Amino acid sequence: MKSIVILITCIAVTSSFFPQQDLYAAPYHSALAKDKVVEFAPGIISTKANFEINTVFNKAGDNVIFARCKDDFSHCTMMQSSFVSGEWQQPTALAISGEYLDADPYYSADYSQLYFVSKRPLEGEQEEAKEVNIWRSTWKNDQWQQPEYLDINSDAADLYPSLTDKGELYFPSFRDNGRHMFVAQPKGNGFATPEPLSSHIYGVNGNIGDSAVSRDGNTIVFSIKDREDSRGKGDLYISNRVNGKWTIANSLGDKVNTADHEFTPIISPDGNYLFFTRIENGKGNLYQIHLSALDI
Repeated sequence: MKSIVILITCIAVTSSFFPQQDLYAAPYHSALAKDKVVEFAPGIISTKANFEINTVFNKAGDNVIFARCKDDFSHCTMMQSSFVSGEWQQPTALAISGEYLDADPYYSADYSQLYFVSKRPLEGEQEEAKEVNIWRSTWKNDQWQQPEYLDINSDAADLYPSLTDKGELYFPSFRDNGRHMFVAQPKGNGFATPEPLSSHIYGVNGNIGDSAVSRDGNTIVFSIKDREDSRGKGDLYISNRVNGKWTIANSLGDKVNTADHEFTPIISPDGNYLFFTRIENGKGNLYQIHLSALDI
């Protein structure tokens, strides 16, 4: 009996020094990001020499897909890296990417499909598309299959797809000579006609860019510029669905937003971290911060 008491005491003491969330933390966990923004995998994934955007993880968090772009965004390639022996490995290009501009990856709810934007030629055409469109690829036989074009696209730029656990597809679009967030409900193997969210969400004079919904469908992190409270060329804001209605997006504050350009927000699979891109000195760098550090 005495041995059991000693064992229980040791377990309790050990747990007090090593919290449960740290014992089983995802590979992207960062103690430094607990109360401030830190660069993600500097020198390996986020590099000063290249322009990186997007940071989307598989469910286990041990594989990351992002995009590495030319400085003028004329071309982007989707890259991937795995976490092996405690380190992120040098990234390699996805087999389905590299020839055309490909960016903004995001997994379906069951992680079996990858949604992304691309300027790859449309069916029957040879030339690269004039605007980015939303495509998706299915993981089958241990590889990503030939991407398929989604019929929710328009003649304008359709950007940054993100999906809820219910299969709802959210994306910003420049269609109809504006900048609006759209949502398309799942319908069979595709989606119903996209519907715009109310523009009051963006705030006065707010113009949105890359923006993503949370998996539960109750939060959107927006990249917005031109508001009175904007600090730079693009800042991150958050809107919540309350009683079925979206609130006006509030700034995430100076822990995230700077005089530079913050965009491409993504919430990690465990719901603990915000990942985003900041353009500094003409280069895109990838950052993360624990959501508990933000007043949201």
